[in-house]
Amino acid sequence: MTEKNMSRHLPAHQNTARRRGLGVTNHKARIRVGVDARSIFMPRPRGTGRNLRDAYQLIPSLRPDWNFTLYHQRNLAGEAWRARPNVRTRRIDMPGDRFDLWFQLRLPAAAWRDGVDLLHLPANAAPRRSPVPLIVTVHDLVPLADAGDCSAAQRRAFRRGIQRAVRGATHIISPSNATRDELCATFGVDAARVTVIPWAPDRDITEVAGEAVDSQSKPTSAELQRRIERVRADYGLDGDWLINFSGSSSRKNARGLLDACAALPPAVRAAVQFVLVGCEPASFRAELEARARQLGIRGKCRLLGFVPHEDLPGLLGGARGLVMPSLCEGFGLPILDAFACGTPVLTSNLSSMPDIAGDAAVYCDPRSQTSIAEGIVRLLEPTCSQRLRKAGYQRLREFSWERTARLMCEVYERCLSPGKQSIVRTRPAAVAPTETCGV
Repeated sequence: MTEKNMSRHLPAHQNTARRRGLGVTNHKARIRVGVDARSIFMPRPRGTGRNLRDAYQLIPSLRPDWNFTLYHQRNLAGEAWRARPNVRTRRIDMPGDRFDLWFQLRLPAAAWRDGVDLLHLPANAAPRRSPVPLIVTVHDLVPLADAGDCSAAQRRAFRRGIQRAVRGATHIISPSNATRDELCATFGVDAARVTVIPWAPDRDITEVAGEAVDSQSKPTSAELQRRIERVRADYGLDGDWLINFSGSSSRKNARGLLDACAALPPAVRAAVQFVLVGCEPASFRAELEARARQLGIRGKCRLLGFVPHEDLPGLLGGARGLVMPSLCEGFGLPILDAFACGTPVLTSNLSSMPDIAGDAAVYCDPRSQTSIAEGIVRLLEPTCSQRLRKAGYQRLREFSWERTARLMCEVYERCLSPGKQSIVRTRPAAVAPTETCGV
């Protein structure tokens, strides 16, 4: 089906839910939900893929009378989905996929042919045209706030993509208040058209970590202890360490963390190693290694590339703390993962991080190496660590995949209710802020 032909069906199909008489309280209506699930079926799902997977492990069971279609491009339809009677995985082949035609044409056309009532697009984008109503998740506006990682052309393309998404979506999901507020301020979206649905800690990590004996202790599951000892041996981690999830993006602030490490009092610096995970590509890792040598701290830093997911519980659970002085985050999922492992957190006083961590973290100004260093000193104080561990467990009660899945179902229902399928309207936006700050 061509884009031109597909668009002819748009007005009729957007009234499908009304013709079927779907309602918010009628859970038994045969609602058909489609999902762009490519990120779930990637060889190494990260970020959006893992979050979407954790949510969709629960959503089908909450609405057993609905049908769900997970669209993907790879022959990796996981066995976890095969046993669910109301879920099917559908592979759509498009060799080469030039000009993003899979997303722009093949996906919406397949959803229309399958009679989908609502198509969920979980990754900051929407096709130019769609014959079915859309829900779009906008995780962050990082390319607009962090200009150092994108060219001017890439920023313009990202902005156009978000504009297209907010114009075409029936509703928008955001994982944090900070992202919602920035989206409304930058693109003039009515806040009533955005629902904040936070993520939750990684289910694999929480299953390994188990529960603490009391609210001030680390989890003591035998499996977590086994993994801690294994990563000690595999990565040569003698003594205590602090962990950071890094990467080549300047917003992760790996360079600033190294500068802060060098600014620590000698006794503090001697007491811990700094483990930076995700330092890819190799050229970026080499750059960090050179910087660490120049600062005289190379021996205190373990600069790792991407590590197997099964190693994360051990690396987090065995750490004295998570150090996350990011300049910008759409959510900050490692914060919750650290809480689940009983690991104290140092993070930034910017963007979404205070929104997620609440009173359960030490905060720093990520643009100041002195502020980061002072935060690390506080983080390592036994009294502070104990307080943060207790506060982290309490804070974690507000985040669960059960709650996330329930809220997503409620958004689907609300968007398919009679008279509720209006498109998001935008107004001219004022000058966009470069970042959203919080306490």
